Amino acid sequence: MQRVLLYLKGVCMGVADIIPGVSGGTLALILGIYTELVNTIRGLNLAWVAPLWRWLSGGRKDEDRRELIRALERLNLPFLMVLGAGIATAIVVGGLILPGLLERYPEVMRALFFGLILASVPVPFKMIEFRSGAMRAVAAVAVVVGVAVGWVLTNPSTTVEAGLTWKEMESQEQTMRDVVREGPSAWAAEQVYWAPQNEALRLAMDSAYPELELEPPQPGAARDKDAIKARSEVYEELTIPAGTPVQVPQPAPWYIFVVGMIAICAMILPGISGSYLLLILGGYFFVLNALKGVITGLASGSLPLSAGLYVGLFMAGAAIGILSFARVLSWLLERWPVPTLGVLVGLMVGCLRGIWPFQGMEEGSVINVLPPAFDATVVASLGAAIVGAVLVTVLGRIGSAHQAEKGA
Repeated sequence: MQRVLLYLKGVCMGVADIIPGVSGGTLALILGIYTELVNTIRGLNLAWVAPLWRWLSGGRKDEDRRELIRALERLNLPFLMVLGAGIATAIVVGGLILPGLLERYPEVMRALFFGLILASVPVPFKMIEFRSGAMRAVAAVAVVVGVAVGWVLTNPSTTVEAGLTWKEMESQEQTMRDVVREGPSAWAAEQVYWAPQNEALRLAMDSAYPELELEPPQPGAARDKDAIKARSEVYEELTIPAGTPVQVPQPAPWYIFVVGMIAICAMILPGISGSYLLLILGGYFFVLNALKGVITGLASGSLPLSAGLYVGLFMAGAAIGILSFARVLSWLLERWPVPTLGVLVGLMVGCLRGIWPFQGMEEGSVINVLPPAFDATVVASLGAAIVGAVLVTVLGRIGSAHQAEKGA
């Protein structure tokens, strides 16, 4: 039964990971598995390799087998495997369902997760042990710092300009979608098309398709990832005449490695969304295009070396990043639990900015607004927020009961 419960907790984390603005780390805190998750990731090592080699090469002796089993047990692999299976299931199934719900009912879905996260703030707060007035002051300062960091990170206009180099490609009568994936490109199709470096591309398209009427994005056009992706759909379907040169921007390979190290931290940091970090660091569209380039290349029977290299670098950075950061976070929770938990509480509060249900546009940026009228959408959103809060309460009690059983 405990394995089934752990699997369902993984499903909850996986659902959170695919919702823009929501972090799987938040759900781990709510469900009472946050510390075990961080400590388990921290404890991953290769100490099992030596006993495995001795067991395989030394005649498979019982003492070598027992030593291998002890080394594997210390890794807490059953916990990771069951939790990981739940996360993977949610990502695969939820990836087919949730995007449609977010597109059809954006306010209601954001309200659901806003209520869920807001109601979950007391969870890490209750973990803080106030032993003196000084500790209360330290916790208060830590919360303020966390709120400030979360507020800045969830600002759509906050970006890091990464140095880009331009790679020239020659169209083999491909669509823009194929070109940006094959590059891979750090920009979406619309951005590539209107880049100053691609004047030759625009001239070729005007000559080949005189009836084509495309306008560059207006200065006030939205710059968030969803708006750019929506506008790029038209450009992705365009077929580029054979032999046309296309310039695609790419970041340095080392930068993608670093981006992977940083973005993966969102998995174990409550409140922070990995997609936000990728967008802020300028790697969102590049990693997305590289991944799609690998998938489409393998599906067509080719070996996409360029895209595969970048995906490999990103995954290597992510692996090193999560192992390193988990060690740091686990050490902080053990050594300075009060300020660390205070910052985590602040992050959850500050990052609520990114999941506010009602949004509008101002000078090309997405901003949070108050609803213009108390209509059916507002009522549904309030109901969804209440459902999210109730869900947190139920999950929190399940997590507390599970912790009590383990402590008994």
